Amino acid sequence: MVLINKAINEVTVKLVYYGPGLCGKTTNLERIYGNPKLENKGKMISMSTETDRTLFFDFMPMELGTIAGQKVRVQLYTVPGQVFYDATRKLVLRGADGVVFVADSQSSMHESNLDSLENLKTNLRINRINPDKVALVFQYNKRDLPNVDSVEEMNAYLNPGGTVPIVEASAINGTGVTATLRAAVAKILDNLKNNVDTTLYEEPELRAPDMSVRSGVGTTSATRLSMKNTTPEPVEEDPFGAVAVIEESGENPFDAVAAELHDPAAERGELEALLSSATEVVRSLERALEQARRHESDLRARLS
Repeated sequence: MVLINKAINEVTVKLVYYGPGLCGKTTNLERIYGNPKLENKGKMISMSTETDRTLFFDFMPMELGTIAGQKVRVQLYTVPGQVFYDATRKLVLRGADGVVFVADSQSSMHESNLDSLENLKTNLRINRINPDKVALVFQYNKRDLPNVDSVEEMNAYLNPGGTVPIVEASAINGTGVTATLRAAVAKILDNLKNNVDTTLYEEPELRAPDMSVRSGVGTTSATRLSMKNTTPEPVEEDPFGAVAVIEESGENPFDAVAAELHDPAAERGELEALLSSATEVVRSLERALEQARRHESDLRARLS
């Protein structure tokens, strides 16, 4: 859900990178984050386990420019691809304005791509977001590898009719990363300008998930949490070259929806739910780490 802060004349939109495990979601954000042409970046927050590169989310706000005099800030998130992190995926999708679906182009990933796409649509509906109206872009990643499906073959099972924009990419090399981001942000801004309502009103409100139950963290899971400025090889292309300069039209596209969208009480409630869930995740990880340390100590004692 678009957040409008009249006090500082700023609009915040949320873009989530979604897809099967190890498809390249986190690599996309790392390449974007390492772009020296992006300024006003916040800390990139990453959580990693033995089974997935991203456990919770990577967060990166950045300035995009202005639209009708309002500064636009984009928040980028990734979600875990593994099946047992579904509660986290639901939570991260809450309030999303756009989604980049990162599909693995390898032929062996056909079913995984399909399952993840269906999971995306299900979790969007659970979050009362219309999958047919939300700003969506497909990135067909890992095009540099052998044994990949053709674009036509991938469209046939992921994007029949070609209604969703696609970008071919090799995120590990930086190819297609900025083009994907550019396309996704352009779709979000287009939805805003046209006052597209993506809410599914017939769906019930999503309750905060119980992150302490079956979180997917076992006693032997080695977990690493870091807040860092990630610096992979720089990507020189300006990711917002096509959308950063937005002409002032005199008409404010947010006037008609500002009152509806900017609900401080609702925003506070969502933030409190996010904080509560994040706290539960941290606690469960701390418990798992403590158990792992006790197990390690016991094994060492037996070996000595």
